[in-house]
Amino acid sequence: MKANLVFFLFLFNLEIRHVFTDFYSSIATLTQLSQNELKLVSALRRFIVAQEKQEEDVDKFLKQFLRSTEGTVSEKVIDNPIDAFHLLRRWVEDWQKCFDIVICPDCDMNGPHIDFNLTRSIVEKRIGGWPQKTDLDAAVSAIFRLWNFYQFDLHKFLHGKIFEFETAPFTPADVIYIANKAEEFNNMYNSIQFLETLLDELKKGKFPNSHVTPTTLSRIIAAAYNRYDMPVKSVEILKECTKAEPGNKRLHNDYDYFKTRAASISKLENVTAFDKAEAEDNMTRDYENLCRGSLKSPKELSRLFCYYKATDDPFYFVKTELANLQPRIFLFHDIISDDEIGFLRNISEKQLSRSTTMTKQGMIGSEDRISHTAWLSDLDFLELKKLTLRIKLITGLETEFETRYSNTEQYQILNYGVGGMYKPHVDPLSDRSIFPGECRGSGDRIATIMFYLSHVMYGGATVFPNIKTRIPVQKIIELSVLCREKRAQNSKILIRLSFSVGPFT
Repeated sequence: MKANLVFFLFLFNLEIRHVFTDFYSSIATLTQLSQNELKLVSALRRFIVAQEKQEEDVDKFLKQFLRSTEGTVSEKVIDNPIDAFHLLRRWVEDWQKCFDIVICPDCDMNGPHIDFNLTRSIVEKRIGGWPQKTDLDAAVSAIFRLWNFYQFDLHKFLHGKIFEFETAPFTPADVIYIANKAEEFNNMYNSIQFLETLLDELKKGKFPNSHVTPTTLSRIIAAAYNRYDMPVKSVEILKECTKAEPGNKRLHNDYDYFKTRAASISKLENVTAFDKAEAEDNMTRDYENLCRGSLKSPKELSRLFCYYKATDDPFYFVKTELANLQPRIFLFHDIISDDEIGFLRNISEKQLSRSTTMTKQGMIGSEDRISHTAWLSDLDFLELKKLTLRIKLITGLETEFETRYSNTEQYQILNYGVGGMYKPHVDPLSDRSIFPGECRGSGDRIATIMFYLSHVMYGGATVFPNIKTRIPVQKIIELSVLCREKRAQNSKILIRLSFSVGPFT
């Protein structure tokens, strides 16, 4: 009986079209929204022109929204959190408001109305649904996740700059919306940080056309501190504002209320600053730190090396890099071509669906794993047969997929969303009742072979917190995590091999 099981995994950002109703968890689905939004813009333009020709009144919001979208909407890959937020907010709120105006219960459904509604129906069918508030909430969560992990400059971020990328800036209203979401998520630290950063920018005159004034925002921040029983901080924030605006009754009413409340709280209870929440355990702390950079000491790094690995084919040597000594983790360079990468992307594009995690209750979606997945068999594609043979030569493992007692699982193709990640986990399943049907009787997973099929803007490293090992994303790199059968029976080894994919954009 065969007792070795190999797990193939491909990670990439995919620029494709396919049908899902969970949009935030895949760059592919976000990009599909971007591609189809132009059709909605064209339909809205036709509607407004037709209404004006018939001398019908056109709602002011429709005209304003068309002006703002015509100059900003374009077909592009949505691979950063700023564009993802703007895109999803338009679909979830602005486009929905357009439809509510045009297709209202009391509206006459004449030609322009019918055309606009038909375009919506065609687009909705093409993308497999419509983005929901949960998608927008998840886009906001992705912003917080990326900021908490990689600590980018918030001042630049508000102006559309993240790492080396620059796009459309946030409006003050956007930032307030994001901060309110943080409070909904019980993350007051993030909420206050975003609001105070916005206040700094407003005071510098960086948002000259904003309807939100520094005084208005100061009142919002003061109220937020007060909700978290920090009225002394609220008084401190509004004190200078009251001097500058002695005639602002609402401002002075707020100030007097916060002073009264601050006086009723004992000095021991008065807190004037939020502390950022720290990781509760070493595993999580190392996971977050590894996502930012290497934790190995110079001595540990000095023991790692590169070499040409011989295979069973005397003419085939592989560029090999030892990434960790015990347990062994290898990087194999230049073993998959751009043509093969393109093939994998093309054949998987229509099969991607929301990634799930395996439990005793079955396969379930989880916020621990934010991506889409497709499974491919080398029984169906000659190109995969060649890749399977190459992996066999490199690893020395039996790699052919079979429908019964298979040595391997099918190829798994993953497409992560903006800020997507997979929290620390182990690949061996342990519970045989949840093994894939074709692998039952073949033993548990003993190795994972992982390919990176694209570059990323930032982050996305595969990290092993318990052995302080970090593998940054490099296109056309294979990562091999080997845990031979005897070691796989040792739970301590399995725990050490716990790994994750860090958030990326």
